[in-house]
Amino acid sequence: MKTRASGIVVAALLAVGLCACAGAPAPSGLAASALDNPGFTWLHRSVAGFRVYFKTGGYAARHQDSLLARLPASLRHARDLLHTTAPDGPIDVFFVESRDDMSALIGAKATGFADQAARAVFLVNNPSWRAFDRHEIMHVVSFHAWGPPAPNNDWLQEGLAQAADGRCGDYTNEAVLRGFTQRHGWVSLEDMLVNFRQQPDLRAYLQAAAFTRYLLDTFGPEALRLLWQRGATPDTEVGGRSLADLEAQWRARIAAGEQPAAADLAAIEETGCGVTRWTR
Repeated sequence: MKTRASGIVVAALLAVGLCACAGAPAPSGLAASALDNPGFTWLHRSVAGFRVYFKTGGYAARHQDSLLARLPASLRHARDLLHTTAPDGPIDVFFVESRDDMSALIGAKATGFADQAARAVFLVNNPSWRAFDRHEIMHVVSFHAWGPPAPNNDWLQEGLAQAADGRCGDYTNEAVLRGFTQRHGWVSLEDMLVNFRQQPDLRAYLQAAAFTRYLLDTFGPEALRLLWQRGATPDTEVGGRSLADLEAQWRARIAAGEQPAAADLAAIEETGCGVTRWTR
């Protein structure tokens, strides 16, 4: 059976953990426009907390059961990190094959994207690129738990999302960050807070993620909520100490430890954290 202009192929729902979608809000924002896009036909599945759409004929559609099984765990992980509840409706998740697919759907060649207000997530997944489900689901959960972030909080939005993902390639965020800082140095705290989007993308994301995780583990989600809603400067205090002092302490703590093999670090720097082919 097909519905909507683009054609949604409706598959059997999972036998366990069905999405409680009866009476749920209809897809909106970029989710609605994706479903209406005549260039895509979607295979529709549901699992607890999610309505999921796979581009028909794509790699993700051939691995749909394993991808579906990951989503509730990713949602629980985000909720546990923030000590919060799930959004008040299902999250619409779209799996596509390539950056070109993403460009057709969201207008940018990203490999992951969240329309936070609409509770919609878009993910690239193919044989050489893993899906960033934990990252993008955290974007939705944090927005619905804490509201729109204060200005100049891109570092915290992306840091929290990448901290939820927890890894870059086959390594932890912190391990890859060590390799990058030895090669390139640190992004200054001032630039992180004020000019995040103007920094080298991957380095800024990983530095924000590792520092955000340190703050979360040290002070808990309530401290991050206040930064999220009020904004921050280097002098902003968390737990009675300035962010500048805390960042200096954190840098010293993580300076030593695992780093990627040189070839792996080069592959990550060239391709990104989703790369799935390794030298070891």
